[in-house]
Amino acid sequence: CYDNDGGDCEESGDDGGNDEIVVALIPGSASGVPGGEVEIPILMESSEVVAGIQFSLLNSPADWASSYDLTLTADNDCFEANFNNLGDGFTIGLIYSLSGCEFEPSDESYQIATLSYEISSDAAFGSDIQLYFEELIVASSSGEQLNAAGYDGTITIGMIGDVNHDGSIDVIDAVTMINFVLMFEEPSDSQYWAADINEDGTLNVLDVVLLVDMILED
Repeated sequence: CYDNDGGDCEESGDDGGNDEIVVALIPGSASGVPGGEVEIPILMESSEVVAGIQFSLLNSPADWASSYDLTLTADNDCFEANFNNLGDGFTIGLIYSLSGCEFEPSDESYQIATLSYEISSDAAFGSDIQLYFEELIVASSSGEQLNAAGYDGTITIGMIGDVNHDGSIDVIDAVTMINFVLMFEEPSDSQYWAADINEDGTLNVLDVVLLVDMILED
C-alpha cells in the first residue's frame, strides 16, 4: 500500500481476523494553520466489490482538530455519507447506498470522500496531528464483512515557505519575506518559522533564493 504522497502506509485499524487484506482505506495528508480549516481526502484501494463502509477515525492531539463535515466525491453521488463527531478527537463515519450502488475493485487507490476539520488556535506551528483508524468495517455486496485495513494520515500545522499562512506558497510569500529581510516589517514567531527555510536561525537572501526555487518548482 502507498499513501497519497507516494510513501509507505502505516497500517492500523481492524483487519477482520485473517491475513489477506482486500480493502485499504487511507486518509490523505494535508497542511493547515491554527484557527483554520483543512480537507482530508479519504482514499480506498480494493480487490473486491465494496457496498458499504463504517469507520472510527481518531486524531491526536485530540483537542487540536475537530471534524465538521464528511462529503463524497462527485462521481459517487449515488452513495450517502453520514458522520458524527463524538468529541475528544473521535469521528465515526458511514458510507452506504440506498439504491444498491457499489465501489468497483481497483488496484490503485482513489478518493471516495473528503473529511473536513477545524484546527484549534492552540495547535502549534511545526507540529503534526496524527489521524488513525480505531475501527473499520467494510461490507461486500452480499452484506459480508471484507477483510480491511486502515492506514494513518497527518495534518501538518503550518508549512515551510508559506510565510503569510494562506495555505499556498507563491510570490506573496516572497514579497513578505523580503520585507522581513529588509526590516520593513517584523515577523511573528510563526512567520519567522515559515520563512527560515534553511533553518539557520536567520532570515536573509539564502532563504529568499530557496523560496523562489520552491515557487518555480510548483
